[in-house]
Amino acid sequence: MNLEAKIAVHQLLRGTSFISFTAWITLLGISIGIASLIVVMSVMNGFEKELQANTIQAESHIILYRKDKGIENWQQMKAKIYEADPSIEEVMPITYNEVLFIKEGRVHGGILEGQEKEFSSDGAFLGKELAHKLQARPGENIKILLSQKLVALKMINTFDSGLYEYSSRYAYAPLNFTQKNLGWGNAVSAFKVKVKDPSQVKTLARKIRNHISFPFFVRTWMDMNRNILIALKMEKVVMSIILGAIILVALFNVVSSLLMIVIEKTKEISILKAMGMQQKNIARIFLWQGTFVGLSGTVFGILLALGISWLLRTFHFISLSPDIYYLSYLPVEVRGVEVMMVCIGMFLVSLCASIYPAKRAAKLYPVEGIRYE
Repeated sequence: MNLEAKIAVHQLLRGTSFISFTAWITLLGISIGIASLIVVMSVMNGFEKELQANTIQAESHIILYRKDKGIENWQQMKAKIYEADPSIEEVMPITYNEVLFIKEGRVHGGILEGQEKEFSSDGAFLGKELAHKLQARPGENIKILLSQKLVALKMINTFDSGLYEYSSRYAYAPLNFTQKNLGWGNAVSAFKVKVKDPSQVKTLARKIRNHISFPFFVRTWMDMNRNILIALKMEKVVMSIILGAIILVALFNVVSSLLMIVIEKTKEISILKAMGMQQKNIARIFLWQGTFVGLSGTVFGILLALGISWLLRTFHFISLSPDIYYLSYLPVEVRGVEVMMVCIGMFLVSLCASIYPAKRAAKLYPVEGIRYE
């Protein structure tokens, strides 16, 4: 460590109680600001990741449908969709209808989706929240008002998609059951398409759209949840700006604390100049001090943020209302790139905040500090 750095550290750690107190308060302010910024960004990242994962699980990657009526000869259409791209893993025909679920006087509206999967011939899977509302248990019968027709269906079990919207409204039943009771014959409502890489759905949707012409429409999971995704990104930007302003306030404390050190150590600065220390060396002392305070605050802030994030991710002690926030807990995902950007940005801002006090100290004349000694 060079002479300027040693003097800077000595002044911060072993200076007067006032200087040490000011330095610690400044460091604490930076740490809290950095921790708040990282935690908020991590929570927004977690929300975005969980919503995407749960939405993809509930809605599939791509939906192909026809607006005016059902899709007949769907077996041929299914084969044609597979031809659009080799990365398509699964094409599942479904029926989709709004129904009323009824059990012992309890009535709830929802969606009955018929799927081409192995079900019991008269069985269904109900969303966890929907089953709770109906107070239905596996093996019990529920009634469904479907196309002005009341039919009975046995509850096989429940499912939890991770999204309250689906767990509270959706039920899955055999495709042939819904086709029979809807009177659609062999028609289906739409196709759910699953692909290898969900992030490439826009490109694959374009290929499917080019391969299968009007009157069929194609929508991706991004299209169906565009408003939520845009809102999350906007909230992340706004919160980052607000918390960035808090950090800037803390950095103004760096400027003010260094200026107070300059005023209090005028005599020492004058003596160093009288002994032959150059202006640039005097300036470096205060640049080192500002950098030490900024980096120390950043390190403590990152450690604090990682600790809080670990607690939130491990124990889920902050619960949310799922019907409002879609999730029942506060998700967290810390991204190393964002933490690194915060470190670099904080270093540059701390360095910039130290420039004015450093210049002020460098321009002091030796006679000003020792005139009355």
